[in-house]
Amino acid sequence: MSLSIYQLENGSWRADLSAYNQRKSKVKKTKAEVKRWAAETEREFFLNYSTAVALNKKIVLTVHEALSRYSAEVSMHKATAKKEIQRIKYFQEHLPYVDWPLTDYRHEFLKQWENSVTKRSIRPLKASSVLRDYSTLSAFFNWCKMDKGWIDFNPVANIRKPKKPEHRVRRTEIEELEAILAALKYVPGTIPATKMQEVGLIWLIAMATGMRSGEIVNRPLSDVFLNKRFIRLPITKNGSARNVPLDDFSLQLWSLALQIDRKNSPKVFTVSDSSRDTLFRKARKSAGLEHADITFHDSRHEAASLMARRIKNALTLCKIFGWKDPKQALTYYNPTNDEILEELNQTSGLSRLLA
Repeated sequence: MSLSIYQLENGSWRADLSAYNQRKSKVKKTKAEVKRWAAETEREFFLNYSTAVALNKKIVLTVHEALSRYSAEVSMHKATAKKEIQRIKYFQEHLPYVDWPLTDYRHEFLKQWENSVTKRSIRPLKASSVLRDYSTLSAFFNWCKMDKGWIDFNPVANIRKPKKPEHRVRRTEIEELEAILAALKYVPGTIPATKMQEVGLIWLIAMATGMRSGEIVNRPLSDVFLNKRFIRLPITKNGSARNVPLDDFSLQLWSLALQIDRKNSPKVFTVSDSSRDTLFRKARKSAGLEHADITFHDSRHEAASLMARRIKNALTLCKIFGWKDPKQALTYYNPTNDEILEELNQTSGLSRLLA
C-alpha cells in the first residue's frame, strides 16, 4: 500500500492512496478526516480485490456473502444502520438457499420464504412487514446488479407481492389519552420528575407537533430554538433536514421539557427510545387498553388530523411533517365524522337559502 498525506495551500488536507491495484485521492478539512478516509478506502480496496480474485478463481459468491458485503459497505452508513444490519443477519439465517450462488438465486425462493412467515401459526409476519423486507432485499439486489455487476437481474422484481394494507385511521379518544397519562403518572402542565412522566410529556409533544418518537427522545438541547419557535431536525427518516414550527401549545410543552433535571446530559430527555417504548406499552396495559389497538405512532396521525383543520394549504402541512409526496397527507389525515360535520356546517353556503 502507498499512502501520501499532505496539506494544501488553502489549509485543507489531501490523501493519495494506492493499494491492491487501485488508486484514489480525497481532500478533507482536517488531517484526521483524510486518515479516516484512507483507512476506510483501503478496506474497500481490499474487499474489491478479494472479490475479483475470488471471481477469477471461479470461486462463486453466495447470497450470504453478498449480504455481508452489502451490510459492511452500504447498510452501516445509513441512519437506520442498526436496524438494517440486524435485518440482514435475519435474512442470512432465515432466507432459503442463502448458500446458493448469487447468480443462481431465484424469485421462487423469496416467495417460499414469504409463504412460510405469513402462514406460520406463531407470530406470522403482516403484509406491511413483508413489504418492508422486500424493499430492503430489492435495494440489496439492485446494488449487486448496478453497483457491483455481480448479477443482471433483481429477483424481487419478479415477485407478486402482498397487497399493501390500508393505512391506519385510528384516532386517540380523549378518555384513552387521560387513562394512559394517568398510568404514566403525568399531570399535563407539570415538569416531569421520572422517566414515566417524561414519556407522558413526549407523547403530548408528539400529538402537538407530529414529530416521531426518536426525533423527540434523541433531541439535543442545541436543536431546540424556543426563542425562534422551532425545533431543528438535521437528520430525518426521509433523509432531509427540517424545522418543526411550534405553536403556543407546543412551545409550552417544550418549555416544560427544558426544565427537566437531565444531570448535564446534552439531550433534552433522559429516557431512551427503547425505554420510552417499554414504558408506553406498560402504561397502556395498566390503563386497561392493551387490546385497544393504540400505538405511540398514532400520535402522528392525531397531529396531522388536528393540524389539517387549521392549515388549509396542503403543501404547508407537507412541509411541517417532512412529506415529499403530498399523497402522504391522505395517509395521516384521518378526520372523524363529527369533525367533518363541524367543517361542513361552518362552510356550507346553501344553508343561507333556508335562513
